Parts: sequence; C-alpha cells; structure tokens
Amino acid sequence: MTSLEVLCTADIHIGRRPSRLPDRFDSAELSPRQAWADLAATAVNRDVDAVVVAGDLVDSENRYAEAFGAVESVATTLAEADIPLVAVAGNHDAGVLPDLADAIDHLQLLGRNGTWERQSLAGEDGESRLHLDGWSFPSQYHHESPLATYDLSDEGVPRLGVVHADLSDEDRYAPVDVDDLAASGHVAWVLGHLHVPGRRHDNPPVLYPGSLQPLDPSETGGHGAWVLSVGADGTVDTEPLGSATLHYEEVVVSTTPEQDFHDIVDAAHEQLRDVVTECGTETELLAVNLVIEGRTAAHTDLRSRRGELEGIELTDGGTAIRVIDVDINTRPSIDLAERAGDEDPIGYLAGLLRALDGDEPLDPYQDVIEAAHACVRETHESNAYRELKSHDESYTRPTEAETKDVLREQARQLVDAFVEQQGVTADE
Repeated sequence: MTSLEVLCTADIHIGRRPSRLPDRFDSAELSPRQAWADLAATAVNRDVDAVVVAGDLVDSENRYAEAFGAVESVATTLAEADIPLVAVAGNHDAGVLPDLADAIDHLQLLGRNGTWERQSLAGEDGESRLHLDGWSFPSQYHHESPLATYDLSDEGVPRLGVVHADLSDEDRYAPVDVDDLAASGHVAWVLGHLHVPGRRHDNPPVLYPGSLQPLDPSETGGHGAWVLSVGADGTVDTEPLGSATLHYEEVVVSTTPEQDFHDIVDAAHEQLRDVVTECGTETELLAVNLVIEGRTAAHTDLRSRRGELEGIELTDGGTAIRVIDVDINTRPSIDLAERAGDEDPIGYLAGLLRALDGDEPLDPYQDVIEAAHACVRETHESNAYRELKSHDESYTRPTEAETKDVLREQARQLVDAFVEQQGVTADE
C-alpha cells in the first residue's frame, strides 16, 4: 500500500510583500501571493493527497479583499485535481480565515473557535488512511496550550496534528511543549508561527515548514513547502522542497592585510557565487547583506567606496544576485614592528602592543601596566561592583594578566583610531 503525500506549508501571509528588494525587482512577482499560486501547481504536478496550511495563510483581517481571489483560485485549482485544501487559523488570520472558509468552496477550516476538529484522508479503497487533527486560534492571542483541550479519539488510524503554536517561551501564541507533542500519539505534527523552517523533534517528526516565501532579510536560508509521506504503518518521511523564489542571506568576507579594494570585491564575487550553489533551483533572487571584516590596507578605501559595493550585481545560472546592504567592519592595517619606537602616539602604542605580545622587552612599559592594573582594581573595588561581589561566590579580583588583556584591546583600538585619522595604510 503506497504512502499518502501531504504538502505542508504555513505562514504565507498573503497581503504582505518582501522587504528591502532592489528597485528593479517586482515585489508582486516575489510576493507570498505568487508563491502561494505556484504551490498549487506543485501540488497538482506532484499529485499529492492533500495540502495543509498551519496558520497565517492571510496576513491580517484587513486583507480579506486582497486574499479572497488568491485563496479561491488555489482552492479551485486543487479541487479540480481532487486535492483537499485544509487549513487552521493562526494569530494573524484568526479573524479573517473563518470568513474566507465560509465564502470559498473547497477550503476546509479545522478547529474553528479553538476546538479540535478532524478530517480524514481515504485511500483508494475508501477506508480512512490518515486523520488530520487541527486547532485554530479563536482570537489574536491565546495563552494556553491547545493540547490542554485535545479530545479527539484514537481510532487506530495514523494521526497528523496541525496547529499554529509557539515552542519558544512566548506565552501569547498558543504555547506548546515539544515533549507533549511527541507523547500525544500523533505520527507527526505540522506547526505554524515560527518562520524558521526545520524539524524540532525527530521521532515523531515535529515540523515547522517556516514561511513559504521569506518576508524580510532576517529570514535567511532556504524556504518553501515540505512534503510529508505517511505510510500505512504510521512511518513518516519529511522532504523540504526549497520552492521559494527569494533567498535572503548574510555573506561575510574576511579580508587579509595585503588585499586592496579590487581584491576584496573579487573575493566577494566568489563567495556570492558559492552561496548561489547552496540555494534551491527555484531561487530567482539572492538578496545579500554583505559584511566585510578584518584588518586591511583598504580600510579607508572600503568606506569611501561603499556605494560601489552596494551596487554589486551578478547573475549565476538563473539566479540574480543583488547586494541590498553593506556592513564595513574592517580595521586599518599597520606594521607594528615598523612603527614601534616612532616619536608619536602610534609609535608608543605599537611598541606597547609588541611588548604585551612578547615581541619586545616589557620593562619600558612596566609603569603604564602597573598604573592600568591599579585603575582596574580601583574600579572593581568601587560601589558599582559591590552587589556583584556579594552574590557571586566565584568573583575574584582582576589579575595582572587580565589587566594586560584589557590594555591590549584598548591600545589596539587607539592605534586603529590614530591610523584612520592620519590615513596611514601601511601593510601589516
């Protein structure tokens, strides 16, 4: 007997548009609404046995008019292929999804008004092969675990739980405990609310499909629907489809002292192309927050030419790569050995740093080390630390080695500040 395939998704948020897209890209083409329409085609082509939505299909109640056509179109397409569309309401669409379900044929809402409800999927013989147990948000907030009111019977048929709920410490959005889900007797759970996709428990699987299409740069990594294959014996396999056409990512480029501006741009290009190879084949746009860090002679150049980095545009295969933000976290490059001994603040600090690192004698700097150590201890003896010392039995007075670490960091920051002010960019 073949397995039943259930296409699972959540947190579509029809009515919203992804943020921070480059101007030349059509936000409608990369919108959750378009991803939702594409999902119907995937379900039909794959000939799944049902499509399940674990809440927040619609962004909010005031999106009723915009969402109606999108939801009705997908429901009709699926119905023509004899694929049930089953959904529960989440915190964002608690007020609108029941009205949509009343008005749209072939959209089955489970768990209306915060009560558990079941729909069964039958095999070719007409016998129930899988129960879909669902619970919907009755309002925007719900402070109790939905499992506290679960009252559906175990009929010996595999059960798949569907609920919009929070596994974190937030108690306003139907908080649930993963161990309680695992002990419920269901063969798997499909959850909505958290936009980061992935399994939170393996046996039985507790799955967050995550947002169908990422909605802002914080939703990095691959997104899309998942397929659950449920065997007659209750075994479950999960498969991420990676169907999202938009991919946000943070790409960090670590510089070396000898690299100039062009070298760093070339390194960024290479890393961006590497990221594309990890994206799904459906990805049309890779939108990148580019972070450049490290000590480099191009420190000043990078800051003055930031606009060129923000204008990076590449195409790899069918994926467009665009930089949407740039963080320059580099520091100036300086040869400490060359500058040590110079009659200026940089020369003194360079010598101190080399001495702290054991590259020069420490004796000429002993006075400043002792003065720093006295200041550090004086600070730790102040009233500000009294509460800490009274409650932390492991608290000890700072050692000279710890003072040296503080001094080393402060000296390094001062060197960077002086170098940047003077425009010194000698190789380290």
